[in-house]
Amino acid sequence: MGNYHHLLLRRWILVMVVAVALHAHGGLLAVQAAAQKQLVPCMYIFGDSLVDNGNNNNILSLARANYRPYGVDFPDGAAPPGRFTNGRTMVDLLAGLLGFQPPFIPAYAMAQPSDYARGLNFASGAAGVRPETGNNLGGHYPLSEQVSHFRSVVGQIPPAGREKRLGRCIYYVGMGSNDYLNNYFMPDYYNTAQAYDPAAYAAALLQEYELQLTALYALGARKFVVAGVGQIGCIPYELARIDDDGDDDQGRGRPPPTSGIGLSIPGITVSIGGSGGNRSTANGGAKKSGCNDKINSAIAIYNKGLLAMVKRLNRGQQTPGANLVFLNAVNSGKDLAANAAAYGFTVLDRGCCGVGRNNGQITCLPMQRPCDDRTKYIFWDAFHPTEAANRIIANKVFSSSSTSDAYPINVSRLAAI
Repeated sequence: MGNYHHLLLRRWILVMVVAVALHAHGGLLAVQAAAQKQLVPCMYIFGDSLVDNGNNNNILSLARANYRPYGVDFPDGAAPPGRFTNGRTMVDLLAGLLGFQPPFIPAYAMAQPSDYARGLNFASGAAGVRPETGNNLGGHYPLSEQVSHFRSVVGQIPPAGREKRLGRCIYYVGMGSNDYLNNYFMPDYYNTAQAYDPAAYAAALLQEYELQLTALYALGARKFVVAGVGQIGCIPYELARIDDDGDDDQGRGRPPPTSGIGLSIPGITVSIGGSGGNRSTANGGAKKSGCNDKINSAIAIYNKGLLAMVKRLNRGQQTPGANLVFLNAVNSGKDLAANAAAYGFTVLDRGCCGVGRNNGQITCLPMQRPCDDRTKYIFWDAFHPTEAANRIIANKVFSSSSTSDAYPINVSRLAAI
């Protein structure tokens, strides 16, 4: 019996020692446990309002979403997090699929040094590839500045094992929409449409884009997820500019609707039909699709060049060891629209929240009441998808076996490399 009590005492002492160790090293053990569940050790995000999660909150900019109803469905019910949707963004959901647990990948502007090695979100609403893009909306961080922020972060990560770790991370980059919406197709504010035809403009964008991707490569990035641009000629903002005769209001000499946040929505394209969405062809670039095909045609040129760039960088002559995945935003959007009923969507051509035609002339006003059932809407506001749409796109690019969705492999396979 004495031996039995002695054994119990030894076990109790062992349990107490382990408990003390867990308490003393709880943070490290928690990180290690989370890392075991993650497919990659870290994730870094670069982009615009589609994936911004608060970097613009405290700068002088119209491109901000840190007020209700933005974030109304965010899981923890916290204060508006600065995301341009009702809940989670596509990269929030993609990070979840990669095994990252809440708290989500933090915004760089609000992060602590202890966050740096796990991942950061550098995205900025209104940002583009070109530095002047989005200046009409005030302050923001263009792609080159986002990369510069990452450079400063890399310098603060302990060098031991840093190169290997960074090479295993996922780098999501989604840029280009604002270079069209808030630059090329704003001729009263920018001169790019006079200086470039669509092909030349796409080439100029892609040249700068490749420069920034190779800068990330030089800093240690190897696994890239590069998102194409959706058919932004079909977003509620553009639909609101097309009158009942199919004309683009801009083309008739009338000013565009004033948008509180003139931003982008890569990843969504909608075949418009019903409820005033199926408008006829006329002179303003809006054709039988009901969308602004002039914009969509320019986007098609850009996406084709972006895919070619991904293929070239994957060949390794300039970036040996790099693996880039191209996300076909147009194809994902077409699937979203074609199978809307199966996905539970009933409203394809207007925002859940906003003002004016298609809820697309002004984005959500502070404390405005949005639609009651956000799961029925593809668009949250004039420019951005709902969390429901974001979830479908994230699931698709993570696991799709079709190269028309993610080329040449999906994100889960990229993570496994």
